[in-house]
Amino acid sequence: MEFLGLIWDQGIMRPMINALALLYHYLFLNYGVSIIVFTVIVRVLMIPLTIRQTRQMKKLQALQPRMKAIQDKFKDKKDPESRRAQSSESMALYREAGVNPIGCLGPMVIQMPIWIGFYRAIIRTMPTTPEGMANLSASFYAWNPASADVPFSRLFLGIDLADTVSQVYLPLNFVLPVLVGASMFITTKMSSTIAMDERQQSQQRIMQWMMPVMIGVFTYQFPAGLGIYILLSNIVGVFIQYFVGGRQPIDLFGKLYLGTAETRAEAIAAKTALAERNQDNDDSDEEETTDDDSTSIHRQERTRGNRRRARNSRRRARRRRH
Repeated sequence: MEFLGLIWDQGIMRPMINALALLYHYLFLNYGVSIIVFTVIVRVLMIPLTIRQTRQMKKLQALQPRMKAIQDKFKDKKDPESRRAQSSESMALYREAGVNPIGCLGPMVIQMPIWIGFYRAIIRTMPTTPEGMANLSASFYAWNPASADVPFSRLFLGIDLADTVSQVYLPLNFVLPVLVGASMFITTKMSSTIAMDERQQSQQRIMQWMMPVMIGVFTYQFPAGLGIYILLSNIVGVFIQYFVGGRQPIDLFGKLYLGTAETRAEAIAAKTALAERNQDNDDSDEEETTDDDSTSIHRQERTRGNRRRARNSRRRARRRRH
C-alpha cells in the first residue's frame, strides 16, 4: 500500500500540482485561467486515446449484425454450457476483428484518476492553514518559480475555486451542475454505438442517463474549480470527438444535429436498418405465436373429436348388449 501511495503522490499528485502552479505563475496569477489551459492540455494529450476509442467503436458497430446472430442462436438456451458457448463465440468474433470492448471506455477510465487528482490538487494548492502552506511548498519541484507566488489567489469571476459549488452565488450554484450533467450526457451519447436489440438499448439508456445525473449531483458538492474543470473537459472533449470521429451527427431525443450530409445519411441508414431488423424480429415472434396458437387449436379439436368418437363407441356397445 505504501508503494501505491508513493506512485499516486509522485506520479499524479506532484506533477499535477506543479503544472497548475507553473501555469498560474505564467498566466497572470489567475488560477481560473490556469484551470482552463490545464483542461485543454489534458484533453489534447488524450487525443490518441480518443482516436483509438473512435476506431474501436466503428469496428464494434460493424460487428453488431454478427453479434446479433450469435445472440439469436442462443436465444432460447439458458443452460450454463450454452452461455459459455455464446461467450466463447463472442470473444472469438472480437479477436477476429481486433476489437476490445473495454477499449471504448479508454478516455473515461483515464479521466477518473485525473478528476480525483485534480480534486486533491485544488485542495493542496489553496491551503488555509500554515501546515497546508508548508505541505504545498514541499510539493514544489526545486526549479518551479511558482513557489514564490504562494498563497495563490482563490477567486475567478467572483467564484472561490476552493469552495464547494453549493456555496457559489445564485444561480451559478445550480446552473453549473446542470451544465456538467448536460455536457456529460452529450459526451456519453457521442461515445455510444447503435444497439441491435431491446436489452442493449435498455442498458444504453440507463448508462446515458445514470452517469450524467450522478456526476451532475456530485458536482454540487465538488470544489468549484473541479466543477469548472469537468465542464470544460466535457466541452473540449465533445469538439475533439466530433472532429476526430469524422463529424458524426449527434442523436438527441430522436433528432440528428450537426454532421455532414454524408454522415447524416449513414446515421439515418443505420437507424432505418435497425428499425427494419426489429420489425422483422417482431413479425417472426408473431408468426411463431400464431403457429403455436394454430397447433393448440388443432390439438383441442383432435381431443374433442376423440372424445366424441369414444362416446359414440360406448353408445353403440350398449345398444348391441340390449
